[in-house]
Amino acid sequence: MCAAPKGNQFALGNSGPSPSKYTQEFIEQEAIAFINWFCKPENIYFKRFALERGYPPDELAHFAKKSEVFNRAYTFAKAWQECKIVEGALFNKLNSNFAKFAMANLSGWSDRQQLSGDAANPLAFLMQKIDGNTKDLVHD
Repeated sequence: MCAAPKGNQFALGNSGPSPSKYTQEFIEQEAIAFINWFCKPENIYFKRFALERGYPPDELAHFAKKSEVFNRAYTFAKAWQECKIVEGALFNKLNSNFAKFAMANLSGWSDRQQLSGDAANPLAFLMQKIDGNTKDLVHD
């Protein structure tokens, strides 16, 4: 076991992490502040909220794990954030390429290509089209 720092008799035998400086009451107050902040149309990016409030952005996820109240606010804000970004792109208030990039990173959206025909033999689709059409060109 590690020795307590010199002169700190209160740390003797305590091998756990230091107590959180964020109380449950503080986290619940932050949930209200977070929703109020997010109500403003120009506020989209969660990191800015945390930085404006003076703590690291990673704390938002920690708050959501520690408090059901903050978790509900965080979940609601994430859904609302998606709406703000999508609608911003739809109505040309946001750059659509950047909105696509943001949604890929913030909400896990992804682009996918849809193939028609046989992926193992892509020319089979064309050959079938040609075969199906060329016989109609010849009249017996």
